[in-house]
Amino acid sequence: MAGRGDKRLALAVYRAMLKWSRTNADVPFSLRPGDVHALAPHGSAAAAALSLQDAAAIPPIARAEFDACRQLEGEEAEEALDRGIDGVRLLHTVYSQQVQGMREVRRDREDKTGVKFAVGQVFIHKKYGFRGVVYGWDRECQRDEDWQRAMNVQHPHQPFYYCLPDETDCVRLFGGVRITKYVAQDNIQPIDSRIVHRALDNYFSSYSASRSRYIPCRKLQYEYPDRYEAEDAAPVGDDANLLAHEEVRASPATRLQAGRDGERSFAKAKA
Repeated sequence: MAGRGDKRLALAVYRAMLKWSRTNADVPFSLRPGDVHALAPHGSAAAAALSLQDAAAIPPIARAEFDACRQLEGEEAEEALDRGIDGVRLLHTVYSQQVQGMREVRRDREDKTGVKFAVGQVFIHKKYGFRGVVYGWDRECQRDEDWQRAMNVQHPHQPFYYCLPDETDCVRLFGGVRITKYVAQDNIQPIDSRIVHRALDNYFSSYSASRSRYIPCRKLQYEYPDRYEAEDAAPVGDDANLLAHEEVRASPATRLQAGRDGERSFAKAKA
């Protein structure tokens, strides 16, 4: 009898997991790989979800585990119940906090008062002459006073943008690659161009020639709401492939860091 009770409770737990995923289906949060494996120990249908590692993985995991629980009895049903309770607890703590944080960021970014440039905007730096693309912004400078003094920031109370600088420009202008830049709005001049950066496809899914902008990934689209539709959107392609750009591959700094950078996972975006 205890086994049957455990089985019924386990099925109810996985229903709760599926309900949670439906409630938060609009938020493209990320799942930690270890959590995906913990939630979906059975292979079969759940295995397909292991490659997603984002919000879309939860429903197939919940359904697959629900179906598997129907066949379990005794100790296996008890283990499924324990596993399901751990999964629901994980969703309602760690991932509920993540989802809430992303919703708060989105609400804040819906107000673009004073912010001239959108995520995906390509520009040239007015002072230093490198090209870049915007992947996020703050309403005013969020760096400390030491950084502001070192960078000779004169007007911190203006929007500042998180940018990926063109690596060919950085090699030419600075003698080596730069991974990110934090640029004041006053220094941004929009241009019609594409850029080269090894992490570009971590932030952007495609490029639109008609709109002269990169189209951000789902997470950035959610956190920075805007009109991102583009009929001519094409994959980022060689813009993120350093091997296609001899001037970057020839840089001493690039050769020095090649091994490490090949393994590095870049942050998706800063909230």
